[in-house]
Amino acid sequence: MRRFVFPATFGEATAESERVVAWLRLPAIALLALGEGLAHPDRQQTGFVIALAVYSAWSAGALAWVYLRPAGSRFALLATGVDIAAISALVALSGGPFSQARLAFFIVPVVVAFRFRPAITAAAAIVTTAAYVILAVLHPALSQPQAPRFIVVHAGYLAWVGVACFLLSLLLARSTELVSRLAEERSQLLADALSAEQRERKALAEALHDQAVQNLLSARHELEEASEEISHESLGRAEAALTATVEQLREAIFELHPYVLDEAGLEAGLRSIAQHAAGRGGFDLRLDLRYDHPNSHDQLLFSAARELLANVVGHADAHLVTMRLAELDGEVELAVEDDGVGFPPERLAERLADGHVGLASQRIRIEAAGGQMDVASSPGEGTRVEIHVPGG
Repeated sequence: MRRFVFPATFGEATAESERVVAWLRLPAIALLALGEGLAHPDRQQTGFVIALAVYSAWSAGALAWVYLRPAGSRFALLATGVDIAAISALVALSGGPFSQARLAFFIVPVVVAFRFRPAITAAAAIVTTAAYVILAVLHPALSQPQAPRFIVVHAGYLAWVGVACFLLSLLLARSTELVSRLAEERSQLLADALSAEQRERKALAEALHDQAVQNLLSARHELEEASEEISHESLGRAEAALTATVEQLREAIFELHPYVLDEAGLEAGLRSIAQHAAGRGGFDLRLDLRYDHPNSHDQLLFSAARELLANVVGHADAHLVTMRLAELDGEVELAVEDDGVGFPPERLAERLADGHVGLASQRIRIEAAGGQMDVASSPGEGTRVEIHVPGG
């Protein structure tokens, strides 16, 4: 099965930035190695090769790290410091501020700008420019007639690129903050709307149960009494119609708000809607429900399970559906898996774009509660959805 990737959160975007930076280091190292093939004054080739090998090993390790572990601000600062130190050492060993390796200083502010942190970008640009100037001032070739002008021009370019990267990072950070704020507001509005929907569904279910169903039951009782006094086929048909209507209303009430959740808890509620869905969808059911400590997220899990089962009934053409509910390591896990037709991950994105927001709205509510939803599916291989929410 292929896992569907929902739109990235801010943390996921940060991790993606670190991965891009890690990949960008590799061609930069190749350019440093190629540049060393040119003739430079006062170069220390052995030391340069050793330093380049060490930096290459660090870059490979950083690349692996950002894919295996979360990469946050501390890692970004550490990586930036290592980049500046490594490039400074390589420039010094390759012949100083007049070698081709000096161009690698431009890499630092550019890759730092990917991290959307203007302060770090500005600091990196300042430190990079200062490192180049210090290397140039300490180099023996400074006494040559054109050396000061060369150094000033190159330092100016470094400063210009640093300022440009800082402004770019600042604009990106502001845009990211605005998008994040809008996303949070959208999530809150959707969560409020869904909560209001739940209240309205419950109120409508209560009204139907307490009024419409009771009136129909009273009417059926009157017909039964009338049938005892007057025997007529029409009375029997009317009584049968009332009985069928009562069952239909009870079915609608169950869909609106199954009272078993309020009366018997989440495990019984899930069992009830799963059996109900199996009857409508014509599939076998395998339940593994082990849940003894109700918490504030029960309604959320119930709503998500109902949406998932509705999708299975409407789209999966499944023969077997497995539902699992358990408490693991301080969190509650709900998993729904079917052996149906499945779908390519891009289909879900297309449905979201077309306005089918049932699954997406559930994901937003789950993430707003500190949880996570994962969807894995492939054509012909069924679908598996896992939901994790905090326990307690």
